[in-house]
Amino acid sequence: MIMAAAMILLPTQAAAAKTVAIVPFKINADKDMNYLRDGVADMLSSRLHKAGEVEVLNRQAVEKALPPAAAAMTEESARELARRAGADFVLFGSITAIGNSISMDAKMVDAAGARPTMSFFEQSEDAGGIISKINAMAAEINREMFGRAAAARPGAAAPPAAAAQPPAVPDAQAHPEKMFRQRGGLGGEEGGSPFVSEEGGRVISPQFWKSASFKQLFNGIALGDVDGDGKIETLILTPEKILLFRYDQQRFHQVTEIADFSGKYCVGIDVADINGNGIPEIFVTSMPLSRKMMNSFVVEWDGKAFKTIADNLSYYFRVVDLPARGRLLIGQEHRSGNPFTGRISEMIWRNGRYEADTEIRAGASNALGLTIAEILEKGTETAAAYDSFDRIRIFEGGGQELWRSADQYGGSTLFYSGTITDQGEIENPIYFPMRLLTARAGKEQKSVLLAVKNFDIAGRKLGKFRSFSESQVIAFFWDGLGLSPEWKTRKFSGYIRDFAVGDFNNDGSEEIVCAVVLDEGRVVTTTPKSTVIVFEMIK
Repeated sequence: MIMAAAMILLPTQAAAAKTVAIVPFKINADKDMNYLRDGVADMLSSRLHKAGEVEVLNRQAVEKALPPAAAAMTEESARELARRAGADFVLFGSITAIGNSISMDAKMVDAAGARPTMSFFEQSEDAGGIISKINAMAAEINREMFGRAAAARPGAAAPPAAAAQPPAVPDAQAHPEKMFRQRGGLGGEEGGSPFVSEEGGRVISPQFWKSASFKQLFNGIALGDVDGDGKIETLILTPEKILLFRYDQQRFHQVTEIADFSGKYCVGIDVADINGNGIPEIFVTSMPLSRKMMNSFVVEWDGKAFKTIADNLSYYFRVVDLPARGRLLIGQEHRSGNPFTGRISEMIWRNGRYEADTEIRAGASNALGLTIAEILEKGTETAAAYDSFDRIRIFEGGGQELWRSADQYGGSTLFYSGTITDQGEIENPIYFPMRLLTARAGKEQKSVLLAVKNFDIAGRKLGKFRSFSESQVIAFFWDGLGLSPEWKTRKFSGYIRDFAVGDFNNDGSEEIVCAVVLDEGRVVTTTPKSTVIVFEMIK
């Protein structure tokens, strides 16, 4: 009996995952580069982690085990840290910046001393190459310490030599790492649009209401009377379900939960009565867990329960609200490889299904970051959309670009999983754009474009790695040459994942309602945390 038990236990023990403690790297630089400290640690953590084989301790556990003295980390102190934290390996090192060059030195210490300490070194000529160097370092650590082969980079024939060409305008299909390698404005296009600085706009501190914090990751938010009771509900989208809330009698309470979305990862939600039966449908943009396709769906109240009325739709959905035509459904056909391609159309209910109708020409855009509004003048519909670099673009009716912002706005960590292109990568995120909204303001009911600006801790210098710490809402108006800020809220902690405009509290007035992520819970053992913040609409 004892021998049988031992035979059962031995395979479990042999398969026990190794644990790694990553110590925040020391920064040696004559300028503030502390944003690299957390960024490098998080990127190495995601690349070393492998479920069931290698677990990376969360940052809080490592910091708690660090000795109080600020002495430099040595092999001996690393083993002491491993004992305190319960880790099998400790990775520590430094990042040195001299001019534009950045180098990383690291050591991996085996706490038990069974293997000699391994040293790793990578150097980049500028910040633009740091991601690839982190990938290379992670691949070498995985190979040397854990016997894991790196994903091979797809081969490509070298391009033929060509005469020097002027820098190209970044396009939607460019690799995400290039986001911070191509700096400056987007001038130089043939028939280039006028670019203006978006600095300005009065800073306001409107009255706001904040909900309690939820131990959920909010991916989207929408408003609408989806159960036909005459009151507006707040629909909060998490990765796997819809939470239905209502603000009533000074209380924000949950009405119900719609959750039967197995095998889906939900990234967008909208509400509109498109099939014309008097009950608004709930449109959810979703992907399989692989994040490489689309399997969106539509839910509707049938008088007794919420039922799925359309499923596995290969579309990105967004609803826009126009003064003359009401709520319209915008859909974009999914095309494999990149969410910024695919035909975008107004969609209608026909023959018992949702079908693409009039095409919307808005360059290389994604429907999640597109709206139609009377931006230029009343009575004239204009498309506004983010490009893949989070710059706002304005298009005339025929699809010709009229204006593009010099600054980046929006900023989301929701992504489509692109093809792996670099050794050591575990995924190649192509980030979705955020929502753009429109509203009427002032006595003249001037149309304003509402956008969010999320502030990245690294100032968007780390390309694929994103970590947002603050956020604000900005209202733009068309001044004849481009979009100019009318007003912006003060910055607040956390970042806006999605936002909506509507009568949140059923008092007859519209508010700006934001789904705010306080902690995304990306590190193993941490819990996501989100909240809802509501601003009075600025007149």
